[in-house]
Amino acid sequence: MDWTKAKTILIVALIVTNCVLIVTYLFQEYHFKSDEEEVHAATIKLLKDKNIFVETKIPKTHERMPKLTVQYDKIDQVKIDQQLANHRVLIPEEVTEDNIIALTTEFIEQCNLMTENVTFDKIERIGDSFKVTYKNFLGEYPIEESYIIFTVVQGKIIDMNSFWLNPIEVSDIKKEVIPAVTALIRFMSENKEEEKIHVQDISLVYWVDSNAFDVESALTDTAFPTWRITYNRGKIQYITAWEQ
Repeated sequence: MDWTKAKTILIVALIVTNCVLIVTYLFQEYHFKSDEEEVHAATIKLLKDKNIFVETKIPKTHERMPKLTVQYDKIDQVKIDQQLANHRVLIPEEVTEDNIIALTTEFIEQCNLMTENVTFDKIERIGDSFKVTYKNFLGEYPIEESYIIFTVVQGKIIDMNSFWLNPIEVSDIKKEVIPAVTALIRFMSENKEEEKIHVQDISLVYWVDSNAFDVESALTDTAFPTWRITYNRGKIQYITAWEQ
């Protein structure tokens, strides 16, 4: 056979093979996405039938996650009280939200409490006072119910309330987490409220069951990946996200 002709036939065959592979991949990808969208739509319909209305975007992607070993951080209250008594006060002209955030951040640093996990969350004005909240994050995921909260009145920090869980070990084992739609179905099956449920948020977090955590003994505990479902203006339910 003429070599030039054979080479042409081989090139054409490779092109055809590659086209088939590309079309197959695109079909499978489209089919997967189509199935996923159908599952989400069916879930939302099922929830509506049970008076549960999802008013937020349902996460469609998630990654394998490890569990955390955490330990309660006992704060030296004497040191905190001394710092409260001696810490600088903002003059009236300086009382702005930005300056109050800077003031509380400075307080955390001076008490040697600042770590890479301490993350400013929000500032709220309540009458004549400000409430400043910091949360505990490991990467992009919050460690739930772990916080530092300041009360600031007339430019002075008058109180610091803290419950802090230090992550001391990240497991080498990462496991699949259940899809958000599965968590919503479990939420529906566990829900015993008769009123309409309006889901405002569903997010992955790390969570320690505070009912089983003894802060007095300062023992370590395990924080598991968990779906946090926020509904009806601030109510929260946690659904374990690790596949069992």
